[in-house]
Amino acid sequence: MQKLCDLIKNNQAFLVKRVLSYAKLHNYVKYTSTLEEAWIASIAGLSSALLKAISLDAQVPEIDVDQDFAHNPMASFGVIEAQKHRQRGVSLEMFLGLMKYYRQTYLDLIRESIQDQEQWELYMLWANRFFDHNEISFCAEWTAQTKEAIIAELQVANRRLVNEKNKYLTIFESLSTPAVLLDAENRCINMNYAAQRLFQGELQSPGSIYYATLPTQRKVTDFLPWLVHELMDFCQGDKRELLIEKEFAAANRQKKKFIIKFHRMLDVSEKFEGTIILFDDVTELKIIEDQLRHLSYYDVLTGLYNRNYMEQEIVRVSSGGYEPVGFISIDVDGLKLVNDNCGHAAGDTLLMTVGQIIKNCFREGDIIARIGGDEFAVLLPMSDALSVQKACRRIKDKIFEHNLVKLNMPISISLGWSVGHPCISDVLDKIIVEADSLMYAEKTDNRFRYTTLFNKRLKEYGKNLFKTNA
Repeated sequence: MQKLCDLIKNNQAFLVKRVLSYAKLHNYVKYTSTLEEAWIASIAGLSSALLKAISLDAQVPEIDVDQDFAHNPMASFGVIEAQKHRQRGVSLEMFLGLMKYYRQTYLDLIRESIQDQEQWELYMLWANRFFDHNEISFCAEWTAQTKEAIIAELQVANRRLVNEKNKYLTIFESLSTPAVLLDAENRCINMNYAAQRLFQGELQSPGSIYYATLPTQRKVTDFLPWLVHELMDFCQGDKRELLIEKEFAAANRQKKKFIIKFHRMLDVSEKFEGTIILFDDVTELKIIEDQLRHLSYYDVLTGLYNRNYMEQEIVRVSSGGYEPVGFISIDVDGLKLVNDNCGHAAGDTLLMTVGQIIKNCFREGDIIARIGGDEFAVLLPMSDALSVQKACRRIKDKIFEHNLVKLNMPISISLGWSVGHPCISDVLDKIIVEADSLMYAEKTDNRFRYTTLFNKRLKEYGKNLFKTNA
C-alpha cells in the first residue's frame, strides 16, 4: 500500500484541480468557498484521513453489518465533516453529491497512474470502501440530531457568521486606503469609507453603500470616467494585478497623485468575478521626491545646477550629436577675502549675485552649474568658438555694468573657455582641462586687482559692504 500512499502524498495539486473542475462543471461552486486555500485544506484533510486509515490496517476495510460508525477511526472524518457542514446550512443531499465527486477525483488519480491490474483493483477497492465508510458515518451523524437541535445549531452558527461578516465589513470600512469593488460588468458593488470621502466628499458615513435601502450599482464610467481607459486595458489583459500612477481632482477639488492598483478577485469558483481598485495617496511622497530630486541636481544657494547634474550632462553630451561643444570655467575672485572680512553671509550674497549674472547671459539649453565653493561652469552644446567667445564677453560686460552700479558689492571673476568636437568622453575632458587652465592663468592676474578694489570699497562702505539693502 506504500505506493498508494506515495501517490496520494505527491499529487495533492492534481486532486485540488480535479475536484474543483468537477465542482464547477456541476455547479457545486454556487455554495462553496471562493478561495483556493479552502479546497487545498479539504483535500489535505481527506488525504490525511485516508492515509491514516491505511496505516491502521492495510486490509480492505469492508463494511460489517454491526459496524459502529460513530466510533470508527476510519469514519471519523465523515463525522467531523457532518457537524461542520450541517452548521453551515448545507443539506445532506448537497454534501453527498459533492462527496461523490471527491471520490471520483481520487479514483481518477488511481486510474490514471496505476498500470498494474492487480494493484489497480486493490487501490480502487480501498478508496471506494474508505469513501463508503465516511459517507455512511456522515449520514449517521447527520440524522442522529433532532430537528430542534439542528435549528439551535444553525442559529448559533448564523450568529457567528453575522459577527464574522460584521468584523470584515468593519475592517473594510476602517481601511485608510480607498478601495472600490467592481463586479464582472464593472459596476461598483461596494466602496469603503475612505473611497466615499475621496470621490463623494465628507457627507457620507461608513457603510452607507453596504446598508443602502436601494443599493445602486453605478458603472465605473459614471463616477470614475478618468480611469476607464486603464481599467479596460486591465480587464482585457491577463495580468493578475496592475499598478499605474495618476493625478486627479478629489471631491474637494484638490489635485492629488495616486498609485492605483487593479487586482482581480481571488475567486477560484468564478462566481464573484470582478476587480478591486486600491488608491494609494502619494501626493506628499511625490512632493518629497521632487524636493530630493531638486536637491540632487540643484545648488541650494544659487538655484543653479550642481556638480552632480553637470557631470551627468557631460556624459550625455559626450555621446555625440551635440558638436561642437563649448565649456566655460569660471571662478569667483576673492571669496575668502569677503568671508574673512565681512562674514559668510556676505560671501553667500557674492555667490548668488555672480550666479544670477551668469544665468542671465545664456540660452535656455545651456547648462550652468555651481560645481564648487567659488567655481561655476557652463556647458554649451552645439556652440562654435565664436558663440562661446561672445558668451564670455557678455559675462564680463555684465560684471562691469554691475560694478558701476553696485559699488558696495564689488565682483571679479576669472574665466577660461574651450571648444571641441567630442565623440568620446575623454575628448570633452580635455576641453574642460583646457578651459580650467586658461581660467587659472587669468586668476593669477586678477587676485591682486580684486584685493585692491575690495579694500577700497571696504573703507567706503564698512559694515554695509555686500548688504543687499544698502
